[in-house]
Amino acid sequence: MRQEFVNPFIGPAQMVWQKEFGVPLEIAGAEAVSYQYTTDDITAIIGVSGKLEGNVLYGFSDEVSSEVVKRMIGEDMDARDPTALSALGEIANVITGNAATELASNGFTCDISPPVIIEPRGSTLTSTVPKQILVTFKSDLGTLTARIGLSENARYEEKVA
Repeated sequence: MRQEFVNPFIGPAQMVWQKEFGVPLEIAGAEAVSYQYTTDDITAIIGVSGKLEGNVLYGFSDEVSSEVVKRMIGEDMDARDPTALSALGEIANVITGNAATELASNGFTCDISPPVIIEPRGSTLTSTVPKQILVTFKSDLGTLTARIGLSENARYEEKVA
């Protein structure tokens, strides 16, 4: 996986976290991974298609999920409540949407799918991209992980308007 596919997710994640929750989000590390199972309590998955294809998985612990939802909705709520899960999906959607805009400005036009929420931890996924980059972020709310698995789509043909 190329670094130029990963970097466009870092700034948007930090911007969205700061704007929505009022706390900075710092990079704690990044590593290549190849496992095909979820490692967090709740995972929001966004599909990417176009000149790039693959998935981006955002992982939330139950504690971080609860705090994120509390700050978004303004009340305590079980992290697995449908409204809470929708809020987590929306955070993933906004981050990925901003990253897709940056990718497009770098020549990698892509579309994103609506979020899919997977729970519990340890759910198995099959991806067409064998290696992913796991970026771990830390904030006062806790940890957010973003597992980015994108590759160039050799079959993609640019649509000319």
